Amino acid sequence: MEGTGELEIRTRLSESGEWVQVIFKDNGPGVAEENLRKLFQPFFTTKKRGRGTGLGLSVSHGIVNQHDGRILVRTKPGEGCEFTIELPCS
Repeated sequence: MEGTGELEIRTRLSESGEWVQVIFKDNGPGVAEENLRKLFQPFFTTKKRGRGTGLGLSVSHGIVNQHDGRILVRTKPGEGCEFTIELPCS
């Protein structure tokens, strides 16, 4: 969000009842299409040097995977981004 904007955090049970979902939604600039497949790669960042390490999403992805979960991403450039972390209920 580049230091401005709003962040919404919600939790819910999936419609199937199989997943606990944590949704992070912002109204920032979104993610460019060409960066979507690189989002979870270690050290990938679009920030200027000294502003980020590119490890946050990679580490988060690893933790969620270790718990048999998944992270889903929805975004439109200029309209924000939504990350949904899904963890199994069992």
